[in-house]
Amino acid sequence: MAFSFDNLPLEITCPKCGKQIKKTVRWFKADGRKCPFCDLSFETTGFRRGMDDATKRTNEMLLNLQKSLGSLKIKINL
Repeated sequence: MAFSFDNLPLEITCPKCGKQIKKTVRWFKADGRKCPFCDLSFETTGFRRGMDDATKRTNEMLLNLQKSLGSLKIKINL
């Protein structure tokens, strides 16, 4: 099973209204997101690319770790 950041909670402050937006990484990665309080639109392309890259690198690292440990079984709960 591949690792994903999508279900992890993320909290940001809206630059317009200053309110805290508490959603999942998946929510922030989607196109067309707006602040639920003031309706400010978010450009998420760069964030999505960064998260996709981080996910890919994390999965590669976990695969390499698993290979280097041989027959040991590892379960990581985040």
